[in-house]
Amino acid sequence: MSEYLVMPLVPLDTQTALYLLGVVYLLMSGLVWMILRPHHEAAAISLWCGGGGVVGITYFIFTLGGLLPAYWTTQVPVSLGLLGMGLRLCALYRESGREGGWRVVMVAVAIAMLLVLTLGAAMPSWRRVLNGTLMIAAAVWIAVMAVRLGRFPHGRGSEHIAVSYAFFAGSYSLRIGVSVLAAASGTYVPPNLAPTLDLFLVLAGGLVAGIFGNVGYVGMALERARIRRDAQAADLAREQAQRSAAEARAAVLAERLAERDEFVRVLAHEVRQPLNNASAALQSAGAALQVGEMSDAGEVQARLHRAQKVISHIVGSIDNTLAATTVLASEQPLAPRDADVNVLLEMALGDLDPQQRVRVLRDASSSHARTAAMDIGLMRLALRNLLSNALAYSPRGSPVVLQVSDSDEPLGLVFEVRDQGPGIAPEMRDRLFQRGARGDHGLPSHGLGLYVVQQIMLRHGGRASWAPHEPQGSVFRLWLPLVD
Repeated sequence: MSEYLVMPLVPLDTQTALYLLGVVYLLMSGLVWMILRPHHEAAAISLWCGGGGVVGITYFIFTLGGLLPAYWTTQVPVSLGLLGMGLRLCALYRESGREGGWRVVMVAVAIAMLLVLTLGAAMPSWRRVLNGTLMIAAAVWIAVMAVRLGRFPHGRGSEHIAVSYAFFAGSYSLRIGVSVLAAASGTYVPPNLAPTLDLFLVLAGGLVAGIFGNVGYVGMALERARIRRDAQAADLAREQAQRSAAEARAAVLAERLAERDEFVRVLAHEVRQPLNNASAALQSAGAALQVGEMSDAGEVQARLHRAQKVISHIVGSIDNTLAATTVLASEQPLAPRDADVNVLLEMALGDLDPQQRVRVLRDASSSHARTAAMDIGLMRLALRNLLSNALAYSPRGSPVVLQVSDSDEPLGLVFEVRDQGPGIAPEMRDRLFQRGARGDHGLPSHGLGLYVVQQIMLRHGGRASWAPHEPQGSVFRLWLPLVD
């Protein structure tokens, strides 16, 4: 039985085949180094290519059979082959990120080399069995490690490594089986390099591992390089996005600081002279009261009313400026609460000059809503700005209508302020709610009122709009969404 398995010859010179295998391993190792050096980690490439170079030298030493003692052409090259495969294992452990695994590999390789160099020489009949078993174990270890690498995003390269070394282990297993039968029978121990079919299967396995194993490693390494580049590109894009966001945030903060400075300057300019006027009116009224000019009580009352009106204008300017510089510029989300709509209207009307307040006609018959989610302080300011503008720009004595109605599409609450003033000039309509927008109406203004109104509505998720009022005047609408 054993003679049948070992005696068929293959018409190929064994030394030539071994020499060609050595050339293949050396050339492939050099090619892998040149391809991967610019793209991959030098340590891992050095281990893999170094291991391939050692295996190539191993095949060259095998070809020296007959020129050197048998020990130097059998046990020594086998031990070197185990070293080469161990270096490749270390490379795969490094690829997996388990760099500490090389210690286990090298200890195992050292033990295997010691067994080959001692027991293999002492037991000629079982030498091939021992050598082959250790080579199979090393090849299986490489295949298993490649399979584990295949679970990570290394592409199909690791699969090529696993298959090629599994084939190498399988071909060596056949030779071991033949050797076990021969050693157990004790009738035939063939020369180590007899050109038998099982030997050339082992050589074929070595060729497959030498070519496809290297090709697989190149594919795996290039895939890792691509993944690393993609990760670096993603990190760079993330850093650029963060930098852009930080720059945008810095620009927004700088703009808000500039706006705040401008608001403070506007407030100081708008408040200083009216305060002087109010102070003068109060001093005049106080002087008249001190001298007892009771006959001029009407004049005193007029002066007091004028001072009160100026102070009311100042309060409105301060409220608008503070709203624009604090609440509206804040990044904190608005926290609306349910508030009574009638209470809101009473508060907004209560802010007006009593002599002007009577001109406002209130109509809430079109609304069924009693409460709505809002910041009542900000909504009060928005309504007060619209009502103050309507009263200021309408003809003296003309009514201003404040209407509250429901909106179905979209669902919400609508506040309308209708006046009979001059309306809005066409060139002003597109920028009506922008900061600093002022019409040519001859009244003092810094363009904050309608800007604040629009910002308040946007913070509530609503909007402010304008439409002409037929036959004359303007209609300002505030749409406030209703939350189910």
